Amino acid sequence: MELTLLHQLGIALGLGLLVGLQRERAASRIAGIRTFPLITGLGVLCGVAAWQFGGWIVAAGLVALAALTVTANALRSRSPDTSPGMTTEVAALVMFMVGVALTLGHVLAAIVTGAAVALLLHWKAPLHAFAEKIGPQEFDALMRFALITLVILPVRPDHGYGPYAILHPRRIWMMVELIVGISMAGYVALKLFGAKLGTLAAGVLGGLFSSTATTVSYSRRSA
Repeated sequence: MELTLLHQLGIALGLGLLVGLQRERAASRIAGIRTFPLITGLGVLCGVAAWQFGGWIVAAGLVALAALTVTANALRSRSPDTSPGMTTEVAALVMFMVGVALTLGHVLAAIVTGAAVALLLHWKAPLHAFAEKIGPQEFDALMRFALITLVILPVRPDHGYGPYAILHPRRIWMMVELIVGISMAGYVALKLFGAKLGTLAAGVLGGLFSSTATTVSYSRRSA
């Protein structure tokens, strides 16, 4: 998507305002509603300058921003009521790169990333509460899901075997992954929204992807 520099700056400032507003409400001492738009704007300007002067401009901007956050943390550490954490600092670096991504034409990815940063910052309490509710068995199930999704699936053959190539290992394994994924989504929905609303949300979400996989998943849970 081709955008003019003013459009890029406008989107960057809007995303920066969104994240900065959340940090302002959270009483962040590092960056707030004014600082984050400046960070995303800096990312856009560095990305534009990199087209003429080279990618070192972006690297220099990122290093300068990191140095500023380190300095701010050093000053903040002198306060006796300071609590440790790097969320705001990492968010600042990500938002800088969001500005750079806009200049490269990755508009949708930049907007989604900026919105995701704001949501992750805003959902601090429920995300921490959800992490505390995960027991050993649930964590083991999560690791197994990561195994079948990120390790086993990529190495499955991506071509058919047998008559008419009817046996396709990767597609078969994707159905297994889909069933396990819907079960995991149902569990997460139950933990976040409760039994009734969580079951409904998981059923609707699963039905959008595969009614067959959702039926199999819910049948296993009912049994």
